[in-house]
This record gives sequence, structure tokens and C-alpha cells, in this order.
Amino acid sequence: MLNPDEAVLMRMPLRRFVLRRMRCTPQSSPIGFHLWILKMDYLTACNQAGKFLEEEPYEWYKNGLNEDGAINLEAPRKWRLLRQRTGHGALHGMRILIYGECIAPPLDTLKRVVKAGDGTILATSPPYTRFLNSSVDFAIISPGMPRVDAWIQEFLKHEIPCVVADYLVEYVCKPGYSLNKHVLYNTHGWAEKSFAKLQEIAEEKVVVELTPPDHNDVPCLACGSRDRGDVMLICGNEDGSKGCGVGCHIDCCDPPFEDIPQDDWFCLECIKSKTRDQSSNKKRKRGTSSLKKRSRGTY
Repeated sequence: MLNPDEAVLMRMPLRRFVLRRMRCTPQSSPIGFHLWILKMDYLTACNQAGKFLEEEPYEWYKNGLNEDGAINLEAPRKWRLLRQRTGHGALHGMRILIYGECIAPPLDTLKRVVKAGDGTILATSPPYTRFLNSSVDFAIISPGMPRVDAWIQEFLKHEIPCVVADYLVEYVCKPGYSLNKHVLYNTHGWAEKSFAKLQEIAEEKVVVELTPPDHNDVPCLACGSRDRGDVMLICGNEDGSKGCGVGCHIDCCDPPFEDIPQDDWFCLECIKSKTRDQSSNKKRKRGTSSLKKRSRGTY
């Protein structure tokens, strides 16, 4: 048996794996992140054994939907097994554009979910011109965006299926159930085509790279993608003496750039750090000046 202190320490890291409350969005549930969801009996069994046990005998899953119909109770196990079998997540291969305001879920949450599921957000704001012919699977559109909008017309012209964010939420939380109600502007046929493509590549196994990683191939701090290096800004000056080296696509910046800026680019954290340093230097200079004045007065 574990002593009380060991039992407390043991429960803390397990808390996130235990099903206490399932919600209908993947960002707040282990469903979207391919984690184990375990029965409470697991804690008791580990406590009695005095060690961590194999999780599978205690895995929690059921058939059908939960009480409010928001989650397919088989989903957590489905995505965990997919990750175990292939090495990738639920949104593997999905290429997405985001247009308009994201409220539920908010944009930052949506970015984390797509990244965790191994999808790619190509851009979160206009212009989208460079992506229109690059095999975009879905354009996530904010509710209420009129069909006559110029960018909506461009998406339709290039046969890009338009959906609301709930399409992704239910894709993860309710596999096997229809997503048609989340498709906009009668783009259902294109959405089905994209969905079918994703199903085809779902069983692709991730090949481990044997070549050394390219340290210049940095991910975008906003969307997480390493693609589109030609429009990736790197924080710092030319000789590398300043900045932290993180990357960000020009269209993922807030506000976004239309082109690569001529001047050096620094991320928000480095700008804040520089501002704090300048403020501290000014205070030190003012303090030194006051001391000199007092010294002159003494003599």
C-alpha cells in the first residue's frame, strides 16, 4: 500500500486522465488530444498495487452518444488507437483556412486543437490568394458571413468547402455521425470530397525521419506549421545577436503583414523585454543624475 503522501502525489498527475466531466469541445477534453480516459477504479488499483498499472484494462468507453448527444462515447478510444496505430492525430492531413471571428471555440483554442490533431492552419486572416490553389480542405467561416462576401466568393470559385468551427468539433467528438448541418453555402459535395480524402489518408503511418533535423525549419508560433518558409519571419537581427529565433508566418502575425518587412522583425515577447530594459536604463540614468547633483551641492 502507498502511504498517504505518496497517494496524494500519485493522484495529481493522473487527474487529467480521469473522466470527471466530458464536455462537447475537444480543447477541453482528452478526446482531442488522444489521451487515456480511465475509470476511477484505476486510482484505487494503483494505490493498492503501489505502482502505476497498465491503463488498457481500465479504459473508459461506451457505445452511442452521451446524454445531451454532444459526444460519441466511442470517440476517445477511437482517436487513441489511431495515434497508437499510425503515430498521428485525428486531423492528420487536414489543411484549413480561417475567415472571420472565431467565438466558440475562440481562435487560440482552435489553433491548439488543430495542432494537437496534426492538422495545418494555412492562414487566419486575408489575403488568402496564395492558398486558393493549394489543396485547401476546408475554410472555417464565422457564422453569419454573407455569401456575397468577396472572399466567400473566392472560396466558392475554387471549390473550397465552407464550414463553421463546429464541423471540426463534431468531426473529433462525434465520429460516424453526419456533419452536414455545419456545412455552409451548399458546399456539401465538396465537403464530402474533402472528408473522403481525409479518411483515405487516416491510416497512413508517420515515417520517422532518419536525417538530422533542419534547425532552420522552425514552426510558426501562431499556427504551429513548419510549411511556407518563404513567408516565415524569424525573430532577431541579421547577425543573430538579438532576438529569440522563433518564427511566425507574415499572415499569422497580429496584425498580419502583406509582404516580408524590410526591417528586422521581433516577436512580442522580445519587444516587451526590450521595453522593460529601456525603462530600467532610464530609471538608472535618472538615479545617477540625481546623485551627481546632490554630490555637487555637497561640495
